[in-house]
Amino acid sequence: MPNFSYKAKKGVDETLEGVIEAENQESAINKLTAQGLFPFSIVELPAAAASAGAGIKNIAKQKIAFKFGKTISSKDMLIFTQKLTTLVRAKLELLASLKILYEQTENPRLKDIILQLYNLTKEGKPFSESLRSFPAVFSPLFMNMIAAGEASGHLDSSLDQISDFMYQEESLKNKVLVALAYPALLLSVGAVSIFVLINFVVPRLKPIFMGLGKDLPVITKIVLSISELSHSTWMWILGAIIAVIAVARLQKGSAFFKNASLFLKTHLPIVKRIRQNQELTHFARSLELLLNGGVTALRALELASPTVDDPKLKKELAVACGKVASGEKLSKSLEDSTSLPVFFVKMLAVGEESGRLNEILDGISKSYVQQIESDIGLISSLLEPVLILGLGLVLGTIVLSILLPTFQVTQLVH
Repeated sequence: MPNFSYKAKKGVDETLEGVIEAENQESAINKLTAQGLFPFSIVELPAAAASAGAGIKNIAKQKIAFKFGKTISSKDMLIFTQKLTTLVRAKLELLASLKILYEQTENPRLKDIILQLYNLTKEGKPFSESLRSFPAVFSPLFMNMIAAGEASGHLDSSLDQISDFMYQEESLKNKVLVALAYPALLLSVGAVSIFVLINFVVPRLKPIFMGLGKDLPVITKIVLSISELSHSTWMWILGAIIAVIAVARLQKGSAFFKNASLFLKTHLPIVKRIRQNQELTHFARSLELLLNGGVTALRALELASPTVDDPKLKKELAVACGKVASGEKLSKSLEDSTSLPVFFVKMLAVGEESGRLNEILDGISKSYVQQIESDIGLISSLLEPVLILGLGLVLGTIVLSILLPTFQVTQLVH
């Protein structure tokens, strides 16, 4: 039976280390839990490394493995929040809920974070305070909603609202991806077809074409030249494309990448409108979520402002926060200090006057979502025929360049 080196918490301050014999890692966790301990590191010891020093070395390796492991996606966070909401609403204690989530989570990074959340909360920290140890994973919005839920004694309600908010955001993202899936597939198939024709079909026919000498059609000569160039350099081109993709992924969070992405989003006509509507939707939903959670208007505005990507609007919202802090109404401060659409600001004013601000914000976000869906449908319906026409022209040109010399050879034979 294998041995496992472990580190476990006992009480608030005491940390224990040791070796336990068990059939597998899960069995080791169960044994330690039954002893009133909660393990935060368990590593199987090799047969030749039963010493404590070897166990510590393996733990270090495990931590390095986490660094290069699977990332935590927005979908992972949505599933985590939905499951936690279900468990808390079922009147299960928070620590017990986190333990269940730890056992069920497959993503190693998220699993490690849940374990640390359990330990921090078990030490006596409020759950919202434990979440603040992971600012890269949990947004200020998430943490403050949990804090509001803890303060009011309705954590289940706060979790339910966060879960619904995250679900709506994920649904909107999926709608964009689904709308662009067919054009992307069409472009991929077309690109592969052109690549195969240029690099494998045309070179095989070249000896036949060259037998015609100078009588080759111009279009065939052009395609042959492109084929020669591509055939000798396609590996370099493919390598360059892979390198660009790799650099883009590595630099995804860099200032250059963000500025380039922002430039494209703010200058492409329909994309610009979709981006603006997405930001307004996210901002309205964030305000609604925070106000529903009992957060004050000023604090809600301060927390919702970072959800906006536009640097100019962020600065304007910071000015608006100052005006709200001095006692001005939310709608009035946004109208005077920001470039938000008139519709958005006027609807906020109606909500404040009628005392139904949360309902109005929900209506605003739904209105912008409808506009986004309409624009996505428009882009999708425009992209498909343009791609079909473009790919048809390229493929048709290549096929025609092959057929014309073939007809000439047939005429010479006859």
